[in-house]
Amino acid sequence: MADWVRNRRAALEGLSRILDAGAPEELFTGSDEEAAFIYELLGDATRARSSSYYWEICRTARRRGVTPEYVIDRAHVLLAAMNERRRTDLYRILGVQPLASGEMIRQRWLEIAKRHHPDVGGDGGVFRHAKQAYEILRDADRRADYERFWVRALGPFERVAPRDDVPLLDEMRANVRARAGNGDVAGAPARGLGTLHARLQAVLAPIRADDLRRLAADVERAIADVTALRDQLAALATLKAAIS
Repeated sequence: MADWVRNRRAALEGLSRILDAGAPEELFTGSDEEAAFIYELLGDATRARSSSYYWEICRTARRRGVTPEYVIDRAHVLLAAMNERRRTDLYRILGVQPLASGEMIRQRWLEIAKRHHPDVGGDGGVFRHAKQAYEILRDADRRADYERFWVRALGPFERVAPRDDVPLLDEMRANVRARAGNGDVAGAPARGLGTLHARLQAVLAPIRADDLRRLAADVERAIADVTALRDQLAALATLKAAIS
């Protein structure tokens, strides 16, 4: 079977998954190849009529009884949710690889504090956000909670989404890239996977009931925000269909 035929069928299946997904991480449960295709499909679908898969978007919309615009808006919503999670990722804020060691986190915090403390004329915003991230990750219990959340809510798509897709604060981004060029920071997803494999056993330790409740509350708040936006977009798509 030709590759383009397989891709068309995969696009139809992927678009159906995009419509059915309650949260972004639900899209990335398959193999690395499948996850990479879904990530590419999400971005491509947001191009609307310029999408390589616009015919599949229209066909999926007809099958589901919605408009093509609704399918496109759904892709926008899921990408926006992914980008917001990545933007507020504590590891990203500090400019370290996912699930970095405690020593690496401490060293990175000291670098940021030395450079950006307001008393030395640094960027107060960078300092404040980095301090908040460090205060969580330095505490064993809070870090354990966050690591479990990260593996569930960011890990599935971090393996395929380039880390530079979501901008860091400009100063942090430049610093991290410079260190990566010297081999000090593993910014690429493939290198980040080595750390993931090394620490998954610890991260996936049995979850206590109180841990689960706190994590569930955080995730539910994030999902509620995305769901509200999705419902608004659905109402808008319905209105557009009614007047067209």
